[in-house]
Amino acid sequence: MIKLLGAALLIGGTSACGISGAMRLRRRARVLAELVRALAAMRGELVTRLAPVPELIERAERQSAGPVGAFFRNVRLRLGELGDTALYELWSGAVGATPELMLTEEEAAVLREAPRALGRYDLAEQRDALLRAERRFEEFVRRADAKRDAEFKTRALLGAAAGVFVALLLL
Repeated sequence: MIKLLGAALLIGGTSACGISGAMRLRRRARVLAELVRALAAMRGELVTRLAPVPELIERAERQSAGPVGAFFRNVRLRLGELGDTALYELWSGAVGATPELMLTEEEAAVLREAPRALGRYDLAEQRDALLRAERRFEEFVRRADAKRDAEFKTRALLGAAAGVFVALLLL
């Protein structure tokens, strides 16, 4: 009886690990899509209202959920250093301080570059910089969705299969 209970726990544990990996793929795709929405909203606010950068960041924080909201909160908290430090450096620090975004190096690099023009150049260049970042993140969302679709079931089933395999070896 104890062996069967141990085998069931082993299978349950490895299944949970597999499902957790599969859910991470789903969460990552949602975070990237939320970043696209936030960048688009920032661009819209900049173009229609000519909102200053601190207001753009505060609004993005209020309108964003989860990790994206945490990212903009990290940017906002660093805004007190603006002047001594450039906006893109503060923004870049916030990218590094928000691991819950689950960004790859390429994605993090694009996000770090997004604010380079904000507050520094004319409106068209600022808008274009945000639009470029938005379009790149739309591509990242497509890739994340494709990876999620391709690997979700595999990851979930692989965890259960590993547990069954180890349980059979131990019994």
